[in-house]
Amino acid sequence: MSKFKKSGKNIYIALFLTPALFMFILIYLWPLCLSIISSFTSWDGFTSMKFIGLRNYRELFNDSKFLAALWNTFRWALAAAFIHVPFGVLVALILSKKMIGWRFVRSAFMIPNIISQSAMAILFTFIFRPDAGILNSVLRVFMGPDFNANWLHDSKYAFLALTQIWLWFAAVITLITLSEILSISPELYEAAKIDGANVFQIDIFINIPLLRNIIGTGVIIAITSVFKMFDIIYMTTNGGPGNSTINLAVMSVNAIIIQNKFGYANAIGIFLLILGVLVMSMTMRGFRMNKSAMD
Repeated sequence: MSKFKKSGKNIYIALFLTPALFMFILIYLWPLCLSIISSFTSWDGFTSMKFIGLRNYRELFNDSKFLAALWNTFRWALAAAFIHVPFGVLVALILSKKMIGWRFVRSAFMIPNIISQSAMAILFTFIFRPDAGILNSVLRVFMGPDFNANWLHDSKYAFLALTQIWLWFAAVITLITLSEILSISPELYEAAKIDGANVFQIDIFINIPLLRNIIGTGVIIAITSVFKMFDIIYMTTNGGPGNSTINLAVMSVNAIIIQNKFGYANAIGIFLLILGVLVMSMTMRGFRMNKSAMD
C-alpha cells in the first residue's frame, strides 16, 4: 500500500513539473542547443545552415572589433567587481546602522533600478548632450563658457561617461547585503561591544567576514549584468565612437542586424556563455561560497 501511495505521489510530482519542464526546454534549452549548433555554421537566419567547423571562432580572434569588445567587457567587469559591488556593500553597512531616514534612503536608492534601462539611456543621452546637456551646463560654471565636451561621441570620454550610467546604481547589491546583515544575530554585536569593539571594528571583523557568500553572489550578479548589458550601450553610442564602447552583446546583435551573420553572432554568444561560467566558477572559488560563512 505504501509503495502504491509513493508511486502515486511521484506521478503527481511529475504531472506538476511537466509544464515547467516543457517551458524550460522550449524557451531555454532548445534555443541554447540551436545557438551551439549554429555557431559552427554559416547561416543568415533564412537559408539552410552550412557547416564550417571552427571558422567562426577563429574569425573572432582575428576580428579587431571582437578584441576591442572583449577588452571593454573586461574593464567593465573589473569596475563592477571592485567599484560597483563595494559601493553597494558600503551603502548597506551604513543603512544597517538604522540612522534617521534610513528607510527613505533605502527606497530612494532603488528608484534607478525601477526605471528601465532604455529609459535610463534616453535620460542620460539628454544629460550628456554637448550643447544643452545638464552636465555641460553645470561644468561651464567652473570651466568657462567655452567648455563643450561631447561625452558620448568623443572617444576620450565615451567609455567613462557610459560607465557612470550604471556604476553607482548598486541598489540590488545593497538590498541583498542589507537583508543578510539584518539576519545576523544581535548577540554577536553585543559580545563584540562588551569586548570594546567600535562600529568600524564590528563591520571589519564581524559583518564583512559573515557577508562573504552574499558579496560573492553580488559580484556574480554584477559581472553577469555587465556581460549582457545591451540597452544602455545600443541606445547611447551603439558601441562607438569607433569601437571604444562596444561590448560582446552589442557586437552580437549588430552581427545579426547589419551583417545577417547568425552563425557568427551565436559564436559570440557561446563565447560569452563560457566566459560567464568561468567567471562564476572563479568567483565561487575565490569567495569560498561552497563553505559556511563561519569557516
